[in-house]
Amino acid sequence: MKFKNTLIILSLFIFVSCIPQKKTIYMRDVSGEKSYINLYTKAFEVTEAYTIQPRDYIYIRVLTPDEAVASLYNLDGGQMNMNTMSDPSSMRFQSYLISDEGNIDFPYVGQIEVVDLTLKEVKAKMKDILKNHIDTFTLQVQLTNTQFTILGEVNTPGQYNMNKDQLTIFEAISLAGDLTIYGKRKKVKIVRPSSEGTKTITIDLTDINLVDSQNYYIQPNDLIYVEPIKAKMFGFGETFSLGIVTSLITFILLANSLR
Repeated sequence: MKFKNTLIILSLFIFVSCIPQKKTIYMRDVSGEKSYINLYTKAFEVTEAYTIQPRDYIYIRVLTPDEAVASLYNLDGGQMNMNTMSDPSSMRFQSYLISDEGNIDFPYVGQIEVVDLTLKEVKAKMKDILKNHIDTFTLQVQLTNTQFTILGEVNTPGQYNMNKDQLTIFEAISLAGDLTIYGKRKKVKIVRPSSEGTKTITIDLTDINLVDSQNYYIQPNDLIYVEPIKAKMFGFGETFSLGIVTSLITFILLANSLR
């Protein structure tokens, strides 16, 4: 009787610790599943989706043939350093910090409000202001804090630089070494700060309709959190494998046969 109970308990362990394959596959067509509702809408903007927030850093460079004028309106005195241009982290030291009020203090102009504007809108606003001060010029405007953070059930959690302007959730996850087998792929959370307060977006990585939707792309300052599935929460970690269970069953069968 004890032997039978032991086998039942071990069988339950195997059942609980096994993770169905469909829960680990990305981008499946789940539209045919019972009670499925497509919560994703097609992306209507990508490159201009992000708006400037307080404590962001933006790099603004005034390019003009008149070096004397350029030296007045650039933080580095108008001397363009190509090493700096190729290294975004170095550009931070020549960037404007957005104040808590949403302004930058621009040389010889004063306070300019840029909060909740896209980079394209910031550039247009700066052009309108500077055309009253400079005859011939062009502008370079760039966001220099382009990091995101990923935590939870990924192989390498941490903070990462966005290596291009439009980074998808899957590209972000790949930078962190992919999800572990215990990552809850159907409920990945994206915590996104905004001027209206922090909002949380929940996405399903197994749903093919996520691709090219508005939630398919992450933004600077996003926090991505991957919850563990119940098997991990109950203590069935990576060290608790099917091989261990099989070895235990083999040992019990052998011990029972020797009675």
